[in-house]
Formats: sequence, C-alpha cells, structure tokens
Amino acid sequence: MKTQKKSIIFKIFFLFVFIIALVFLGKKYLPSFKYIDYRDSVKLATDEIGINMQLDYIPMKNIPLYQEGEIYLPVDFVKKYIDNYIYWDMEENTLTITNEYNVIRMQTEELEYFVNSEPLELDLPIYNIEGVAYMPKTFLEDFYELKFEYIEDSKMLNILKEDYKMATVSKNTKVRAGANKKAPYIEKVKKGESVYFYENEENGYTRVTTKSGYSGFVPTKLLTNIEDIKVENNYENDYIAKAPWTVDNGKINLVFDQMQNVVANSSEMRKTYIEGVDVLVPTWFSFKDESGKIVNIADKSYVDLAHSNGYKVWGLITDNFDSKISHSILSSTETREYVIKQLLAYVSMYDLDGINIDFENVPKEDGENFIQFLRELAPALREEGAVLSVDLFVPKPWTAHYNRNDVGKIADYVIVMGYDEHYAGSENAGSVASMNWSKIAIEDTLKEGVPKEKLILGIPFYARVWTETLEDGEISLSSKAYGMNGAYNFIEEKGGSFSYDEETGQNYGEAKEDNKTYKVWLEDEQSIAKRLDLVLEYDIAGAGAWKRGLEKEEIWDILKDKLKG
Repeated sequence: MKTQKKSIIFKIFFLFVFIIALVFLGKKYLPSFKYIDYRDSVKLATDEIGINMQLDYIPMKNIPLYQEGEIYLPVDFVKKYIDNYIYWDMEENTLTITNEYNVIRMQTEELEYFVNSEPLELDLPIYNIEGVAYMPKTFLEDFYELKFEYIEDSKMLNILKEDYKMATVSKNTKVRAGANKKAPYIEKVKKGESVYFYENEENGYTRVTTKSGYSGFVPTKLLTNIEDIKVENNYENDYIAKAPWTVDNGKINLVFDQMQNVVANSSEMRKTYIEGVDVLVPTWFSFKDESGKIVNIADKSYVDLAHSNGYKVWGLITDNFDSKISHSILSSTETREYVIKQLLAYVSMYDLDGINIDFENVPKEDGENFIQFLRELAPALREEGAVLSVDLFVPKPWTAHYNRNDVGKIADYVIVMGYDEHYAGSENAGSVASMNWSKIAIEDTLKEGVPKEKLILGIPFYARVWTETLEDGEISLSSKAYGMNGAYNFIEEKGGSFSYDEETGQNYGEAKEDNKTYKVWLEDEQSIAKRLDLVLEYDIAGAGAWKRGLEKEEIWDILKDKLKG
C-alpha cells in the first residue's frame, strides 16, 4: 500500500515537474500567441489617422485630419520630418518655404534657372483647424515629390520619400510588435500577401508595412519575390512649352471665384460641377506690402478638382486696390522680377493654367511701367504654357494710361469689367450695368485696339439695392450689393413690384417703406441673355461673370446655351 502511494506521489511530482518544464520551455522556445490591437500598441485612438514615415510609425502630438476628401498634416510634423527649413510665422499664420532647398520645376531649363537662380521665399496658406496649423497632403505630395498612400479601412497614412522594397510572404505568419517571436502579434498575414520594407534586419526579423498600413516585424526568411520600388512623382518635365490655350467650342464661359481665406477653397459650393464653364478665376493672390511679397491662399486640391471637371484655372492677383503698392511694384525692375518669379513658381506648384492680372489702382505716371510688367511677364507665362489675362475698366479718359492697345497686343485675353456703371459711391441710383453700358464696354475697348478674339465681356451676377431716405427735405442715398435672388427677394418682402425698363434693358424694382424708397435694376435670366447676345453680335471671345455664388441656378443653362449653342 505504501509502495503504491509512493508511486502515485512520484507520478504527480513528475507530472508537476514535466508541466513546469513545458511551461519553461514554451516560454523560452514557443512563439507568443498573445494578440494586441495595433492602435492600442501605439496609443492611437480608433478614429484617428496614424502615420508611417518610411514605414516607421510616428507618434504625433497633433494628429492628421481627413476633411471633405483631403488629408491635412500638422505643420509641426512637416517641419520635423519633411522640410526642417520651412518657416512658420504663428502671428501671421503663414508658412514660408525657400527654393534654396526645393527647386521649383518649370517647363523649360531657362525658366527653371530664372526662378531658382537665387533663393526665393514663397508663402503657403495655412489651414487653422481647431487651433492647429495644417497643410494639405496634395501640396506636400507634389512639391516634395513624396508618395502618399492612405488606407481608409485602417486609417493609416504611409509617406515614402525614398525607394523601398516589396516582397510576398512565403507562408502564413504573424506580424509582431517587436523583432522576436516572443513579442505579441498585431496582425496575421497569409501566404502570397505583399508587404513593403527597407533593409533593416534585426535578430532575423525585418520591419514591414502590410497592406492594412500597420507596421511590424516578420521573419526575414519568409520574404520572397523581392523587388525594388522607386519613389517617383508624376511630374513630367519635358522642357517643351505648351501651346497657348483657346476654347474648344463656342465662346469662353468664365467665372470669377472670390476667396476670402484658404478654407473657402474646400466649400461645398466649389465642389459642384457646372456644365459649360471653361475657366475658373479664383482670387488667390495679393500683396503683403510694397515689397512685392505675394500673399497666397491657393489650394492644389481646388485645381485638381477643377481639372477633373474639365475647367481651366487662372489665379487672380490684385494690387490690393492700393496705388502705393502698384507704384512700388511696377516702377522697380527688381521688384517686377521678384513678383514674376513668385507667380511662375505658383503656376508650377499649383499646376495653374493661367494668371489673371487685376490691377485696379495703377497711378497715371505708372502706365508705361504697367505695360513693361506685362511685357516681362507674358513670355515667361507663355513659355510655361500658361495664359495671361488682364482685367481692364470700361474705357474712360481717366483710365487711358492703361494703354489698352498695348495690353491687347501682349495679353492672351483682356476682360473688360462691364459692371459698376453705378457703384457704391455713385451720386445717383442706377443700374450696375445697363445694356448700353455693356455695349459701350465692348465697342470702346475694341476701338482702343484690343482684338475681338481676345476680348471677354465682364458681366455682373449681382445688383445694388439703393435706399433713398428722405429727412428734413433732403434725400440721402446708400446702397448694398445683393445676389440675384437676394435683390429680388428684398423688393418682394418690402411689398414692391417689378416692371421692365426699356432704357436699361432690365427689370426694375421699387418699394416704399416709411420715409425710404428702395430701388433695384435687377440681374436675372433676361439681363444675362441680352448681354450674351452682345457677345455673339460683336463676335468677341466670351463672357466672364463676377462672381460665383451670386447667380440664380437657371443662369448656368443660359450661359451654356448662348455661349456653347
């Protein structure tokens, strides 16, 4: 009996030792079967975007954001990992890059040398989102020649700026959080799946990134069918200037797109496709001061969307309606060259199809300097394949110094601003653009030497509601600009009515309220159609509307039918 009991105790002891030995050997030799969630392992919340830079996960204080189809990266990340020379001015909310380190790629070697011969500082707009400065991925991808790969399911963004390797896994395996089999695994990959990696082997393991965008380690011996992948951008610098652009069918249908800030580029309105429109002219560029430094609120994703819908994009630059700025820029050879270099750089960076010059306060003494500026800018833009268009007032004696005859020879297109017949400071109420005013705009501009095939008639999408206030026997006058629907609704809500005005060729509305009389010469389907008839009658290049967002929906069909019919 005792012998039997001893035998049982011995067996239990042996089993206990055996189990301990198995546990010990298992811990030492068997791989870990523990799974950890990748996001938990890198402390990344479920809804946050993670970044692998060169396949290494980058912990971030400010996470990237995904808004309306675009990824935005925080500026602190860009400065640390992409361009440490980039300068962020927090007070002015502006980024500055310098082409001393990043060459602006132009269409020809001559232009490339011209733009890059000396360091050129260029400002980039900042998206201030939730108090943090961000840059759009599309710009970084193009300018820095990076490869971005966003995996929507896993919310992971891979950024690659150097050549890498791709391989297939030779059998089912686990991707581990560390370079050893005891590290917990974060993902399983099946035989034949592709992974990306660099040659950074550690303890027989290689760090890879899977198709899910997660980064971890697999045994190096399992990587087969290895091939080298080159990181190349899509820029084709063939050093051949593009042909000047002309519209494919009918007349040019152009619309100005006023921007107050960079965020406006991504509004829902600007994602709506408008059939029949040829050219968008966003108001992106102005001057910081008299030095000629350009303030930039452009957005590459705006251009990409426009191009995908068949539009051309001409970036507008204004002189800020400031004669001191115009004089400083136009009268100095050095400053003119500085401005031209910046414009050429922005044409390249944003893939613009043209530049629109809107200098509305050129001093009389700078008329010849204005022409010289255009003479210097035009061939450079043409060599880059970009259109030069110039906005000019309706001819009057006090604007003769704009030298329309010379502008017509130099520019590809001239847009006569056929509106503001009566403007905010006018002494009398009246139409923004009567039919006779539009006719004069065309006839007098042609008389001053602008060829009809270059002339675009500017037409208004807005009207002014005038308020005449009677007090103590005196009438005071004020006005406010409204869009088409807004002007009509204002008079309707005040109990007024509309009637056709033969003199202006517009529907005239009037309403009375107490001591006030409200008047408006309406812009609507009828007035727009009449102006487009003038475009066809004089056989000029087309029409350009100021501005997108003020029109009635029906106007687009009228523009398409008249200009493309």
